[in-house]
Amino acid sequence: MLNGSLKLGRWAGIVVNMHWSVLLIAVLLGTGLSRTLGWLVASIGIVAFLASILAHEFSHALVARRFGVGTQSIELWALGGMARLDREAPTPRAEGWIAVAGPLASLTVGIVALGIWFAVGMNGLALDSAGNLLTLLGWLGLINMVLAVFNMLPGAPLDGGRVVRAVRWSRHGDRFRATREAARAGGALGWIMAGGGLWMMVNGYPGVFVMITGLFIALNAKAEYLGSFLSEKLGQVALAEITWFGLATVDERTDAETLLWQRERLGPIEMAVVIGTGQRPVGIVTEDLLWDCPEDRRSQTPISEMMIPLSDVPRAQISDTLSSVAGRLDLAHPLLTIWDGDRILGAVPPQVIRERLRAAEQSLRTR
Repeated sequence: MLNGSLKLGRWAGIVVNMHWSVLLIAVLLGTGLSRTLGWLVASIGIVAFLASILAHEFSHALVARRFGVGTQSIELWALGGMARLDREAPTPRAEGWIAVAGPLASLTVGIVALGIWFAVGMNGLALDSAGNLLTLLGWLGLINMVLAVFNMLPGAPLDGGRVVRAVRWSRHGDRFRATREAARAGGALGWIMAGGGLWMMVNGYPGVFVMITGLFIALNAKAEYLGSFLSEKLGQVALAEITWFGLATVDERTDAETLLWQRERLGPIEMAVVIGTGQRPVGIVTEDLLWDCPEDRRSQTPISEMMIPLSDVPRAQISDTLSSVAGRLDLAHPLLTIWDGDRILGAVPPQVIRERLRAAEQSLRTR
């Protein structure tokens, strides 16, 4: 378990994690389905639904790979899934195809499932004992069709918003302006949904999920809108200028107390690459994380238990700019690693990222 998520493994070279909030959706779906289909079929339905979400996200990831954009991880959580790409799409065309890949996968699953449901049902081939499974297939097809349509609504952060961004970017050539245009559309869409959900609740309809989803869209759209100004200011900062090369390494079995005694090894950047089985880099540990470990446990706590997995750390190439990765940084722990293929070259010191962000924010306030 890492940061509230369970690592499900690495598929097609991509780490797949499941957040604990998925259990809430599983319980809600399972309870609803079990009333008519029974718990066995309902359990199959939950697994099939999560598999269809994974198909959606893997479609994003595999098409992104086709355009030279890697995927650090895929996260399943309460409101669906998220493919964490390691960089921005290089062109409007790439942006558009990466965006539509997910809804196209959901649409395909929906068409196939409903096609089988219709063909088997119309020809009377379903046995009574298989009737519940056939009903489940129809439900799975319908929900995937709804997801495909919903995700293509024209507003960030939905896939349809990415398509809007790609179209506008191709028209006027300004990525940041296109981001703001898609974000404004997403904000309007989100508040309309939130208002509609509230109206449904007031009038006795189950609209709480609609309202929550609308608020999520609206707030994320606002974050993207504001973030685009910051990214625009950071566009002139080349990572080659601020990267620290030659990171220290530490074995994952080393305990926190030992590394604190040897913390000069971490250097001015105050971090090290954690090496796991087969001499493979598996994570990043910082001096702050070492001090956060309770003093009476440091000698018994291996680095592997406090490190940040590499799948959770944004990565970039030395030719990138800070703006291309700014949207993926955790501002509380702004870690960024620099790679050449599968080889880690260095990292950007968190304090340097914070300084650049503060300077950009100050510039925005005084413009």
